[in-house]
Amino acid sequence: MLPPPKKRTPREKLYRVMNHLWTELVIAVLIIISVVLVLLEASVSPAYEHFRTLVIANDVLTGVFVVELTLRFLAERRKKRFFQRFWIDIIAVLPLMRGFRVLRVLRLLRLFRVGLIVSRHLRFMRNRASFMRIEYILVLVAICIAVLMGALSMRFAEGRVNPEFGTISDTLWFALFTVVAGEPIGGDPTTDFGRVITLSLMMGGLTVFAIFTGTVSAVMVESLRSIRFRSMEIEEVANHVVICGWNRAGELVIDELIHSSRFDHFVVIAENAELEELPVFRQQEHRLYLLVGDYTRLDMLRQAGVERASVAILLADDSKEARTLQDRDARTVLAAMLIEKLNPQIYTTVQLHNRDNETSLKRVGVEEVIVSDEYVGNIMASVVRNQGIVAVLDELLTAKRGQQFFKTEVPRALVGKTVAVAMQMLKANSDCTLIAIDRGGGAHNIVVNPAGDIVIEADFKIIVAGANAPGA
Repeated sequence: MLPPPKKRTPREKLYRVMNHLWTELVIAVLIIISVVLVLLEASVSPAYEHFRTLVIANDVLTGVFVVELTLRFLAERRKKRFFQRFWIDIIAVLPLMRGFRVLRVLRLLRLFRVGLIVSRHLRFMRNRASFMRIEYILVLVAICIAVLMGALSMRFAEGRVNPEFGTISDTLWFALFTVVAGEPIGGDPTTDFGRVITLSLMMGGLTVFAIFTGTVSAVMVESLRSIRFRSMEIEEVANHVVICGWNRAGELVIDELIHSSRFDHFVVIAENAELEELPVFRQQEHRLYLLVGDYTRLDMLRQAGVERASVAILLADDSKEARTLQDRDARTVLAAMLIEKLNPQIYTTVQLHNRDNETSLKRVGVEEVIVSDEYVGNIMASVVRNQGIVAVLDELLTAKRGQQFFKTEVPRALVGKTVAVAMQMLKANSDCTLIAIDRGGGAHNIVVNPAGDIVIEADFKIIVAGANAPGA
């Protein structure tokens, strides 16, 4: 029986809310609105009838961003990482006083945040549309920021002394042409500050062109693809599944657990870095993490958050072909012992090649041991004896369709009833069939196809087959 999910702390709940998809999309929209308001405020004079409204709207949005960053700071476990991730956002909200109005151009830096949010949440489309590349989005955002910041800066620097930059439209076209052409086009700055801005735009244009050229090369593309944008760091996940080792069954295990909707995140520890190219890793990047390393090392298990995990699955690792079956089982046993030492409450399932090590694993607290070759042999023999049973097994052993197995607490209505009566009530109320009862205390107390006169007690567990688990 899986342990009940651990309750999240208020900080963990706040972190989850602040990194939720809809929260980040709302923040992205507010950033874009803030940028538009900054442009509007810079394009009109203080005598404009709605100028005061623009100022108030800008101040309100600044207040919203200050509250957002404060909540993120409170939710972040490692404060140093908060400043590493949001230093640009902090700079963007600093110019609160009206005397620093010219510094409001720094708010455009938050467009980088919009680019990261869009890139992070569109990565799943790469399997459907190969043209969706993160580097293209980031380059486009960089161009927009360079042009907008250059236009606003030129407006403040040259607007009052040079008629060529009298409107925001003039400065926008000047900034765009200068970035694209690499030389000042559309005006001639007369102030030192204006000349510095023009030089910065020219350098920005050359840099953007170099990045565009670099993305064409395979080296640049692969290096940029190695950048991973996560909605959460591994240090922040809890009640997750840790999978040690890898073989062809790994994809099926993850796929089944994802369909069960019980777990939010999975951390895989394996020695093969190429696993991230598998479909399951590419399709579930927001839920699936890969740590490349040796899962028999204590530091790797701690990095995977074994102390906070609720389930550990140890697969019979076949990533190193040179290892014998005995070596693979020995590594699995060692990893299982380390995991149980780090987190005695974790629910551990182990896959072995040989059952000889089962006793040692049970003694250290491993709940389930599966010897895959034995199961395959038993299933094949059963299929030969009972022809046509494969269709039954195919349906019961997957959570993706039809009927499946459920192990659950005894519904209150069944307590004190005999197995015969309970079978009738389960079929009538939940349309499921009682397969076995678990009296507690280990596998030897699980009774398959129990006798009809056995009385069901409150501390029993029941195993049923059905489309849904029976209600309480």
